[in-house]
Amino acid sequence: MPTPYFLYEEQLQQIKAILLETFDGEDVKIILLNLGEPRSSRNSMEVAIGILPRSPYNRKKLIYSMEKIEEINFPYTVDLIDLSRVSESLRNHLLEGGDLWKGWE
Repeated sequence: MPTPYFLYEEQLQQIKAILLETFDGEDVKIILLNLGEPRSSRNSMEVAIGILPRSPYNRKKLIYSMEKIEEINFPYTVDLIDLSRVSESLRNHLLEGGDLWKGWE
């Protein structure tokens, strides 16, 4: 029987695949954000993913992505954050220690 950590990682990879497919061809970075909890601890009930565009992009893709993510029944809250809409200091703080899933085109 798979462990909870394995199931978490498997579903996190599904989320990553959804985002990579949705934002394919878009000039955005996709980053799994570190919200301050230890990376080895997966007890947090929230996952935050930042989208950082280098140029204008289709924001409707955020909504589409969330709909697709909800379909996989991920047992944690998933927040997609448009990092172009937060202050530079907050953006820099959120990006510290994040895992880059997609770089700019």
